[in-house]
Amino acid sequence: MSSFRNFVLALAATFFAPWLCLIVIPHAKMKAQDIEVWEDKQLGTKSSYPAGTPNIFRQGQAIYAREGCALCHTQMIRPTYLGFESWRPGFGKAGTRDNPVRIRETLPGDFSGERFAYLGVQRVGPDLSNAGYRHDEDWHHVHLYDPRSKRDFSVMPSFRHLYTRRKVRGQRAKGALALAGQLDPGKGFEVVPTEAARALVGYLMTLKKDTPLPPAAGEQTQTPVAPAGADKVKKG
Repeated sequence: MSSFRNFVLALAATFFAPWLCLIVIPHAKMKAQDIEVWEDKQLGTKSSYPAGTPNIFRQGQAIYAREGCALCHTQMIRPTYLGFESWRPGFGKAGTRDNPVRIRETLPGDFSGERFAYLGVQRVGPDLSNAGYRHDEDWHHVHLYDPRSKRDFSVMPSFRHLYTRRKVRGQRAKGALALAGQLDPGKGFEVVPTEAARALVGYLMTLKKDTPLPPAAGEQTQTPVAPAGADKVKKG
């Protein structure tokens, strides 16, 4: 009896310890994380991190999950010592003098406010952390309809079930896909995105995981300021 009890306790500890370390403790740390707010005196702007409510299209995120996009795409730019994502211009928007956005590694606070964080499990397709900067909506629709029309080496499946081929009634519908060659729907026909396709592309256009981070300690051009209603703010 004693050995069986020890076996049950060991089994419980085997499951409890990873659950505690991988879920409970990280969740508690993120909930306790202070919002850091600072002011850039040169640009006259205020920034905060984590930014709070994420600017994502939640309906589109549901389509993203339903269609299994996270099985082949990640939303996680790794630190430089683990990969080279931060060196690739295609993974985000290059910085300019007016908008010095830096392609940086993904941090837990980037997903603050999201119910699910679709980090992905493998990178069959490119990382989508900053997909909203890469192409316009028309490009994404054609790519979803026929991926190989944009990338002849693509292994991505077609999502034509999210689009409708129909007869043209009067003028072509706004948002009808500009298809050519074998993809052309034929004279008098057009291909238009469904609400699900529009939602999915809308979600992709909001993927911009590049929220500015707090300034380095001792930086003179940025001064931390207290957010409204905050009792405690870390000094940047």
